[in-house]
Amino acid sequence: MKYFVCTLVAVMLSGKLLAQQTVNNPGAQALPDSVISKLKTGVAGFMERYHSPSMVVAIVHSGNIVFTEALGFANLEKRIPAGIDYPYPVLSVSKLFTATMLMQLKERGQLRLEDDVAKYLPEFKGGFNDKGRSGVSLLQLATHTSGLPRNSQADLVFAKQVDEWIITRKPMSALTPATKDALLQSLPAIRAQYEPYKFLSYGDRLYSNLGYCMLGIAGERAAKKDYRLFINQHIFQPLHMAASGFDQDEKKPVLAIGYFYDDSAKTFIPTPPFHSNGALYAGGMYSTARDLAKFISFQFDTTAEAGKVLSAANRAMMAAFRIGWKPDFPFVLHEGAMLGYRCIVVCNPDLKLGWVILTNTSEFEFSRINRYFAELLTPVFTPGAQPGIEKFAGEYQLEGTSEKFTITLKDGQLYSGYLAGIAPAVALTRYGPLRFRAAGRGAYTISYEFVSDPAGVVRSLTLGQLKWIRIGE
Repeated sequence: MKYFVCTLVAVMLSGKLLAQQTVNNPGAQALPDSVISKLKTGVAGFMERYHSPSMVVAIVHSGNIVFTEALGFANLEKRIPAGIDYPYPVLSVSKLFTATMLMQLKERGQLRLEDDVAKYLPEFKGGFNDKGRSGVSLLQLATHTSGLPRNSQADLVFAKQVDEWIITRKPMSALTPATKDALLQSLPAIRAQYEPYKFLSYGDRLYSNLGYCMLGIAGERAAKKDYRLFINQHIFQPLHMAASGFDQDEKKPVLAIGYFYDDSAKTFIPTPPFHSNGALYAGGMYSTARDLAKFISFQFDTTAEAGKVLSAANRAMMAAFRIGWKPDFPFVLHEGAMLGYRCIVVCNPDLKLGWVILTNTSEFEFSRINRYFAELLTPVFTPGAQPGIEKFAGEYQLEGTSEKFTITLKDGQLYSGYLAGIAPAVALTRYGPLRFRAAGRGAYTISYEFVSDPAGVVRSLTLGQLKWIRIGE
């Protein structure tokens, strides 16, 4: 059945379609009313701009959901409203969970990142004749640096299904990637399409669904446990993601329906359901905004319980090495997309800030809304705008030595005892929240780069490319 956009907009304007909720948890830093108002306006505006029947947003800070919004219908035909607890296919966001599984197995000593994938997938040889050697490591698969093609030739039928549906819009029972058996049978013929570790611009990747399918199969073989069972036991359960699962689960909830917006007819057309088959490891997961908010919170969690799931060091390694995550500094993110759906998970590790957006449309573009959210939220959660100048005064000691000097406050200005009697005795000049300069000779200056803790207390200093600790605090 087709639904006219004018009807959808009319219902939205009448207020009957809205399902809004802002969550304020105890201990959470509240968002200013002005920011909440702009977030709501932005969500509604982007939903209309990209013609999505629904849009669900959850924003997280330091383990707390600080804002949610759910607009529209998860199912237009049955008028089922969207909500933060309504399950959506999350598609390639599944790769974050496959990558987390990899790091868990690495942490437990069940595999090494530098292992050749042929150790676990002897079906793949990469053109080599040596047993256990393909020339492709697990780390390369996890970081999209293997040079492997985006998909296997076994996915030809799937590729044709997508193109055929977009061209004809005729009913189709399902979109079906290759089965796991067909995928494995295709591996002996797979060769790299690009040079390994090909140098690309920042944030770009030679993205490979095939590589993540291989990574997931290698992981379940290393673990000697079914992939879905492993993810459920070692990620979903400890993170209390009870509403998450896989499209191949025997018992699963009814998921949000995907839609394609026909601009010429101004209508929404339901898209065929996606059955992941062998693409399970790269895109077979479903989840809710609330559950994905828990996964985002886990990225910042320093408790012992979180460390049992995956150590903070290995979580940081995932972001730094682009294992699962795509960089968009100061954020890392991952999108999911398929005919009828688009979603994204975004994290800022330094600010302990993140958000999830779920939609049931094909054409949503996230860069603008990510920028909009970042501009609204970053100032709110950036610790102490900049410490008062008096906060930098004190005694500093070179780490691991007895070498010391003092920074003093006089008449509202800072003076440094470093190189006393050698450098000019002039006040430090501020050129950033935590940065100062001291005059040297001519154009030469000496830089002071301070480091503060989350409470805004100055703890250390980089000076002369060395670390100095503020003492007496």
